[in-house]
Amino acid sequence: MEKSKTTTINFGILILRIIATLSVVIIHVSAPEVVKFGEISSFEWHVANFFDSISRYAVPVFFMISGALLLGRTFEIKDFLKNRLGKIIPPFLFWSLFYSIVNRYFFNHETFNLSKIVKDIFYGSEYHLWFVFALIGVYLIAPIIQKWIQISKKNDIKYYLIIWLLTLFLTIPGVAIYFPKINFTYFSGFLGYFILGYYLKQYVKWPNSISYLLILIGLVITIFGTYYFTYKTNKFYDYFYEYLSIHTLLVSVGVFLLFNTVEKVNEKIKPVLSKLNDCSFGIYLIHPFVINILILLGFFTFTIHPIIDVLLFSLVCFLSSFFIVFLIKKIKFGHFIA
Repeated sequence: MEKSKTTTINFGILILRIIATLSVVIIHVSAPEVVKFGEISSFEWHVANFFDSISRYAVPVFFMISGALLLGRTFEIKDFLKNRLGKIIPPFLFWSLFYSIVNRYFFNHETFNLSKIVKDIFYGSEYHLWFVFALIGVYLIAPIIQKWIQISKKNDIKYYLIIWLLTLFLTIPGVAIYFPKINFTYFSGFLGYFILGYYLKQYVKWPNSISYLLILIGLVITIFGTYYFTYKTNKFYDYFYEYLSIHTLLVSVGVFLLFNTVEKVNEKIKPVLSKLNDCSFGIYLIHPFVINILILLGFFTFTIHPIIDVLLFSLVCFLSSFFIVFLIKKIKFGHFIA
């Protein structure tokens, strides 16, 4: 998700990052309702499931964007780590400390304990910060992957992606028992999306109709799979929300390829897009706090219509987060925070 400076701005990828950031907000607005299966009305649950399901592509796409922009370029290891990690770790540490203090001592009124704060920072003080840990892990190995990419042919990269695809198949409940216990650790995880983003950008040019078909198939599996097994087990069934799954992969690939083909953007909206893009990482970091504040203010209640409420609350949260981050960036050393 962290941004990369390039000489030529790919506004398709830029727009995709903005929409994916908004989609993450939608996930975190919908998720608390989805897990209330049996406690809220059936219609409200279906609305929450729909919005959560259609937004699950966002996190994989963040990794794909990073891979598309970073792999294929030449850089030294120390320069890469300084530039990439130097941009994400300071704000990450700030917000980790912020969430630890706010959650423990303002929301839960705990007694001050320094060791708990340190533990929070190391293991995650808020639910969404897992992504930053995962991104750091990918960035640490990225210089090695970059060297491999430089000497690899298309089929070499395809070989890795095929085995990575197999690891996604093995996540399907009940499938792994039919495969030998081969250790696929080196081919698993979000690194696959990172490499896939580069591969799609460099080698894949599909008609938009194929992208739409992939999105449709993936969403149908996610929405109706979650619906069917939730009602069958009479409790929320979360497998179909997994990021490392075949159906989420289908949607992510389709969405990525659709925006990768965008070449022209209205000149009037380019400044707005650039500002939103520049604040995207900060929006990601701050939006759970904004959600909590809006809830405390009584904003998130199903008062108009569940569909409108989810969209409205998500948009208000996204824009509020953007304005806060935008203002933070205006102050001295603000870039260390957002």
